[in-house]
Amino acid sequence: MKKPAMRRKILILSGPTHEYIDPVRFVGNASSGKMGKALAEEASERGYDIEFVTGPVAHANLPDIDAGHIHKVTSAEEMLAVAQELSEKADVIIFAAAVADYAPIEKLAEKLAKSTDGISLHLRPTPDIAKILCADKPLGQIAIGFALQTTEGEANAHRKLETKNLDGIVLNTPSSLGAENGTFSFLSRQAEHFDEWGCIGKVDCAKNIFAAIERL
Repeated sequence: MKKPAMRRKILILSGPTHEYIDPVRFVGNASSGKMGKALAEEASERGYDIEFVTGPVAHANLPDIDAGHIHKVTSAEEMLAVAQELSEKADVIIFAAAVADYAPIEKLAEKLAKSTDGISLHLRPTPDIAKILCADKPLGQIAIGFALQTTEGEANAHRKLETKNLDGIVLNTPSSLGAENGTFSFLSRQAEHFDEWGCIGKVDCAKNIFAAIERL
């Protein structure tokens, strides 16, 4: 009797991270998690086993998948720790999270009082999650990243593709943050030029990403 095909396993990182200054203020960005939700629901439609790691997002922007496979985190360090536990078994990883690039060197235990004087905030880089996880990724594992750029988008996406050891990268712009759509293009290691997808909805973008993965 023929054995059934193994279901492919996918790890999706989604949403922003919040790097707290004090108990109420944080360094972060406007990522909504909508792209991650679209990716997870498309993966579900295609029969993947999904692990979904998300920063703080509205409940409406969580995917309609088994809640036991949704891992909620706050900071970049927390996202990295959870992803490291899950990444080794993944056939595919999609780095759709908009991780904050910097975090306060010290988190204050009490709320910082408002003052008429300016303040200086000392920041440190957060871990580069994609670069860390892909440095020694297992043979055959496919890793897809995102590059949100304001200038020199294609050059920066090319650089990230190489330095992070990705198999493909999605280029987009800040206009996609919190929106239902965006202007997207895709580059794989095998291609010389970007595949221009234009302004499309995030659900359609997710479909295009999976179609690209299946060609890798």
